[in-house]
Amino acid sequence: SSSRSSSNSRSSSSSSSSLVQPMVPGGFLSSPEQQSAAYLFLTGTSLAFGAAALVAPQLLLSLALKVDASSLEAAFTRIAGATMAISAAVEYSLQDAVVAGQLKSATYQRLMGAVLAKNCLYLAAFALSPGLWNPVLFSVYPTTAAASLAINGAALRSGFAQSGAASVMDGLAPLAGFSAPKTPAGWTYSVFILLYVATVAACYAPEVIFTGQPMTAAGELLKHTWAPGFLLAGAACWVLSDAADRGRLGASTFRRLNLGLAAVEAGYTAVFGWSIASGLAVNDGSSWSNLVGSVGISLYCLYQYTTNGKSKK
Repeated sequence: SSSRSSSNSRSSSSSSSSLVQPMVPGGFLSSPEQQSAAYLFLTGTSLAFGAAALVAPQLLLSLALKVDASSLEAAFTRIAGATMAISAAVEYSLQDAVVAGQLKSATYQRLMGAVLAKNCLYLAAFALSPGLWNPVLFSVYPTTAAASLAINGAALRSGFAQSGAASVMDGLAPLAGFSAPKTPAGWTYSVFILLYVATVAACYAPEVIFTGQPMTAAGELLKHTWAPGFLLAGAACWVLSDAADRGRLGASTFRRLNLGLAAVEAGYTAVFGWSIASGLAVNDGSSWSNLVGSVGISLYCLYQYTTNGKSKK
């Protein structure tokens, strides 16, 4: 399923930290209290959608798309739900960063930028499926993505202000820096980035694996909604590669990201494995390499989560 940078980033501290982020005068969602509440709202939304998609995909599709979901569409919905794990991990980490006054850190600014890109892909997928538009879908899909864009745009603006950037471009320039990994873990996460890039591209390619049932317009939309989640997973690997090179994988943000990635891939593994067994996906070498890759990422991220004890340094 699945397919980096040095900076002086710092991970978030525990939720007991005080709200110390300075306010950006006159800005939308400029106070730390507002930003913290907004990120908690986004985290809850991601968790709720992920749970609903995994547990009751047919009901979710009947309500949102007004379709009688096929087994293939239900499987696609469950995969979309699994990708919500990394969204929730990133959004909660950003809430923690607000509380700790760390939005000036390149780590969190990269994550905010990735969330902005993720939501642009969500809106693009929606725009490409006008035949499925209906009032219920309009009320939850584009509105939630637009709200996330507004929240992360305001928080990124606050982060640039904290770091002393004179303009948006001055703030963005340092975030694009890249350097070769320095550790085995750094290289491993960099490989994962490439796998996620390939996965995002595959979300828009003609389907060659899930061929057990005909592809429908709903199926196309659902497959396109995987791309934002896998894009965010790749961005998480980018900051994890940097954290690994700096010996910071035990910090709470990076442990949370590893856990989120492990959950994404565990969910994908379960759905894809079932799809192979049931005939929805082809049973050949490409499918099994896909499955092995997903299991490998999940186990590696879980290993990093469990072996790097929590630290606040």
